[in-house]
Amino acid sequence: MAMTARIRGLLLLGLVAAGPVVAQDVPLPVHVATATLQAPQRVFQLTGTIEALDQYPAGFRDGGRVISVAVDVGDVLRAGDEIARVDAARREASLQAAQAALDANRAALAQAEQARSRAKGLLERGSGTQAALDQATEAFLTARAACAQARAQLATARRAVEDTRLTADRDAIVITRSAETGQVVGAGQPIVTLASLEGREAVFLTPDDPRLKEALGSEVTIRPLGGGERTTVPVSEVSPVVSGTGTVTAKARIPAAAAQGFTIGEPVLGELRLDDTPVISVPWTALTASAGQSAVWVLPEGTDRVRLVPVEISAFSRDLVEIRSGLAEGDRVVTEGSHLLYPGRSVTVQEGRG
Repeated sequence: MAMTARIRGLLLLGLVAAGPVVAQDVPLPVHVATATLQAPQRVFQLTGTIEALDQYPAGFRDGGRVISVAVDVGDVLRAGDEIARVDAARREASLQAAQAALDANRAALAQAEQARSRAKGLLERGSGTQAALDQATEAFLTARAACAQARAQLATARRAVEDTRLTADRDAIVITRSAETGQVVGAGQPIVTLASLEGREAVFLTPDDPRLKEALGSEVTIRPLGGGERTTVPVSEVSPVVSGTGTVTAKARIPAAAAQGFTIGEPVLGELRLDDTPVISVPWTALTASAGQSAVWVLPEGTDRVRLVPVEISAFSRDLVEIRSGLAEGDRVVTEGSHLLYPGRSVTVQEGRG
């Protein structure tokens, strides 16, 4: 009996010892994926506002006391529409004085012309002298110059009166108003800021990123912050200057056909996708670690034995790990079952998932 129990114990120990050896000889089913070289896509989420493609301030040429402002922010103007007026009393008085001066000079010119004609006739009949004709001619030329100067002063006075009325020089929309009735404004001081009706652009302030220099001409999808239809437009400008807040200005021009769907000053969201430098990518399930370093299990072509390869990671995406070094395009890596592997372990590839 004792001998039998001893034999049974030795047999059990032998079976236990033999178990792992048998397991080593059985290939482990795993799933593999092929390392691919692809350009990862970077997604930039942007926030900005809609601005006019062309905007400019409008003010009086000479200034004065504002007596009326006929527009407000958001008003659409057509060429020639009145924007504001300043008091024209002083300029109208100057216009009347200029008109009176021109009338007087015209009368003086007519008298000088008659005197010259008379002196010329007397000289031709032998009753006058050349000196008298020369004097009459000089007086005529002086009167004609004075008349021309008076006409110029009248034109200036008339323009000054016209300038008391500020009008739109083209179709536009009012985006700011800077003056009120009764206010005294200086020459050129903005009364309103006008924006052209022809074009719009989305202006974004984005964090500084070296990859943004490649965004010029790329497509950006924009939509109103409050929701609405999406529009895809090209990036038209990326500023090379970084602001004091560490941001860079990027602009996307909106074509006229789509511009009507956006209001100046309206906040918008943008999504910009850029293809980065091609890198080796593998599924994130292939990633493991060895001695504190990232690694993957590689199954060389033509063999069923795996080996552990250290890798350097470039970046992570939702489904993939981007490898900077350690792998080559076409390498087969184990994606599922890697936790049961060790160097030289025999495996068999399962179909269906990678």
